[in-house]
Amino acid sequence: MSSPKTLIINCGASHVSAAMFTQNSGDLVLEDFVIEELDYDYSIDEEWLDSLMVALRNICHSHKLSGAASLIAPGYQLLTKTIKVPHVDDAKRPQIIAFEAQQNIPYPLTDVVWDNQVIADDGVETEVILIAVKSDVINGFCKEISHTGLTPQAIPAASILDYNSYLLNYQDSQEDTLIVNIGARSSNLIFCNEDGFFIRNIALGGNSLTQNLADSLGKKFSEAEKVKVAYFSGQTSYEADHPSVQILQTNAENFQKRMNQEITRSIVNFRRQHGAKAPTRILLTGRGSLLPDLPDFLRQHQKMEVEYFDPLKNVHVGSKVEEELLADSRISLGEVIGEAARQVLPEPVSINLLPATLAEEMRFAKQRPIIIVAAVLLALATIPPILGFRSTASQYEAATRAIEGKAAPLQNTHRQILSNQDETKKLRDDITNLEDLVNSRSNWIIFFTDLQQRLQDVQDVWLESLELNRVNGNRLDMTGRILITNTEDDQDVSKRVNSLLESFTESDFIVEVDDVILVPASNDPIGEHIREFKFTLIANPERPL
Repeated sequence: MSSPKTLIINCGASHVSAAMFTQNSGDLVLEDFVIEELDYDYSIDEEWLDSLMVALRNICHSHKLSGAASLIAPGYQLLTKTIKVPHVDDAKRPQIIAFEAQQNIPYPLTDVVWDNQVIADDGVETEVILIAVKSDVINGFCKEISHTGLTPQAIPAASILDYNSYLLNYQDSQEDTLIVNIGARSSNLIFCNEDGFFIRNIALGGNSLTQNLADSLGKKFSEAEKVKVAYFSGQTSYEADHPSVQILQTNAENFQKRMNQEITRSIVNFRRQHGAKAPTRILLTGRGSLLPDLPDFLRQHQKMEVEYFDPLKNVHVGSKVEEELLADSRISLGEVIGEAARQVLPEPVSINLLPATLAEEMRFAKQRPIIIVAAVLLALATIPPILGFRSTASQYEAATRAIEGKAAPLQNTHRQILSNQDETKKLRDDITNLEDLVNSRSNWIIFFTDLQQRLQDVQDVWLESLELNRVNGNRLDMTGRILITNTEDDQDVSKRVNSLLESFTESDFIVEVDDVILVPASNDPIGEHIREFKFTLIANPERPL
């Protein structure tokens, strides 16, 4: 029995394709497939999205596509990082990964949409792949997609999907394999072995060859792209002595050499970082891999088997799919098959870059029909009670009108009572303030008497100023002076001042002495036998001044 259809859109740098899949008894079935080239100057990044939307609208219109779809984000738009974190419990792992993501992604996490996938765990360290895209890029992408009638239900990253496709189609293989996907703007290298996989993205793709041809032929990028495709696909041929032939072949050889160097560098790094064996074969995919002689060149220099990746090896193809179209596009199907394979693989890899706000909107959209039905049923359920209560309500209304007629004279009396209550409260507050003032006056007299007694106990000391600060609490900022005898030194003077201040804290009116300053003799203008000191008394709120 076949399952519901799944629509997958691959938004590549040079083409866009739409594929419809179902499952039949656990097998993946490609029911329909269409592909359209993007018409823009590949060297101008800003033109990609507009060209993609034009081609996608054409596909949706001609094939009547709409609704939920998985939209594969191109690898060149993504930031891919592989990190290692300490092995911890699964519950704690997200926090560790989020911390490391902030250290490794060169933007604040609030400015990107990112996801992660564990790719290996040896019990000591966990190897994780991080993939991120800037929020403004993915939000703008989703906004444009919504105008086509499609609803993004997931945005998988193209970088890792070839691994799913490999698991589906080469599940019985025991060889350590390197998948090389050569795209238009970048290439993905995926190392596959029994421990998992490792990804490296390099900024070398078919556009690099086009740009070199444009520089060598003195043509625009778009013109050089047409020459490249026509010549290397066999659509156009030149005489052996034609000047363009040497340029084309030389640039193709240079591209092959650069690709071979990047593969060698990646293999060396992979073996050094993972202590793994070198792969024993290379599987080529992506349109850039169709360059003539590339498999033989890599086979000769890498000393290993090189062949093309077959993404349809274990995939059934429906009758609606055109055989010729499928044959021409087979090399571009790895990522699409990899996304569809998540439906049938027991442990697929998955990166979803769908913004959280859109994911929440989709979740609500799925629940909306249920909510609407529930609301309608709830509304209908209220009709019988409403009809039953209507007659009772009319009786209550008549009784209410009678009561209101009797209550009108009483309302004026009630308002007068409330007014009197407000006036009474104001008078009570005024009386309280007057009582506080009277108490404060008597407290000041008692406080000064107590203060004078304590000054006399210390002898040869007097106060010169007192300032009450009520803004910061009841604080008394005071200045005093003390007379120094010929037999006293600074230490003796300090003891006498401290003795005086400590005695202040014994007063019922004072809770603390603060900000004590004994002015040095050299700074006192009166003379060397008189010293000034400053301090603050914190008043007791229970004995207000």
